[in-house]
Amino acid sequence: MRLMHFFAAVAAIALPGATVAQTARQCVPQREAEALFLYMAPEVIRQTGQTCAANLPANALLRRQSGPFLAKFQTESAGAWPLARSAIARIAGADVRQILDSQFAQPVVAAMVAPLLIQQIRAQDCGSIERVVALVEPLPARNAASLVTTILQLAGDNGAEARRRLPITICPAGATR
Repeated sequence: MRLMHFFAAVAAIALPGATVAQTARQCVPQREAEALFLYMAPEVIRQTGQTCAANLPANALLRRQSGPFLAKFQTESAGAWPLARSAIARIAGADVRQILDSQFAQPVVAAMVAPLLIQQIRAQDCGSIERVVALVEPLPARNAASLVTTILQLAGDNGAEARRRLPITICPAGATR
């Protein structure tokens, strides 16, 4: 389940003061969830690599602070911001939209939120996270985002308890919000 939380964290965002665990939280459409993953991925990958450095071999994919794996997510990140911003507003609430519309939000949100997400990683999780990253590595960034958000959607479809544990609710397939 820790691995699921890792990918939930990558696909979700928790802004300070946001009530993500609210009982009637709004679902995030699949496209917005994918954009959120793409936007957050480069910073989360970098910080996960730093957090796990002592627990992974020197040649681990997560430990590489540059290269093709990270570059493909960096390429997609900036373009994902408009939809990611919509997802963040759904998760955090309408009162943060004005902050998100600021020209300063895009470059700093991921850097501020990633440490909150990464703090959930335990040393014993690093090997499993590296394995999943290695399995996702050959995929284009958009396919990786779609895969992760589809897994989260399926996990959320498995009942109220599963939904409660995920920091993001992805709308059922075909639903428009």
